[in-house]
Formats: sequence, structure tokens, C-alpha cells
Amino acid sequence: MPSYGFLVLDRLKDAVARIDAGAHEAGRDPASLREIYNLNGLIGPAESAVPFQGAARQWVDQLVALVHDYGMNGFAYRPDADHLRQLTVFALEVVPAVHAAPAEGH
Repeated sequence: MPSYGFLVLDRLKDAVARIDAGAHEAGRDPASLREIYNLNGLIGPAESAVPFQGAARQWVDQLVALVHDYGMNGFAYRPDADHLRQLTVFALEVVPAVHAAPAEGH
């Protein structure tokens, strides 16, 4: 369960490839693994150039990219502040939109 704070996006693809290779070596199908990315940030009112610091739609796009481009199939979210509101927005707006996104990629 890599964390964004320690394993940023530009290093995630290589880490996932190592996990998948290890699964193959162990005789396991990598698709059967739970590959969860631990996130922190803030869902705000406007788009941002900083990952996981923007509007709900930006979060949806970023999480869908993590599913399609990196093979992540679960997320743990810890808001940086305003915990109740952040978790509510994540649960009611972001998560359903990510689930509704077309399946493709990894």
C-alpha cells in the first residue's frame, strides 16, 4: 500500500511493475492483488496544478488515471484538513464518479 507522500506519481509505475513481477514469480496473477494507493490532500473549489489539491472533478480524473495507467484498484484517503467535509465530498462525489468511469487500461 504505497503512499503518495512517500511514493510520488513519477515513481509509482516502476513500483507497480515490481509488485506485478513479484506476483508472477510467486505464481500469482497480478490482477488478483489489491493495489491500494494511500492519498492525502484537499478537495477544493477550483482546479490546481498540484496533484490531489483541486476540485472534485480533478480528483476523479486523477484517480481514474491511477486505475487505468498504474493498475491501482483501491484508495485510502486522509484529508489534510476539514476532515468531515472532505470525507463527505470524497464519498458522495468523487468515489461514485470514479466507479462510473469506463473501465480500460491496466
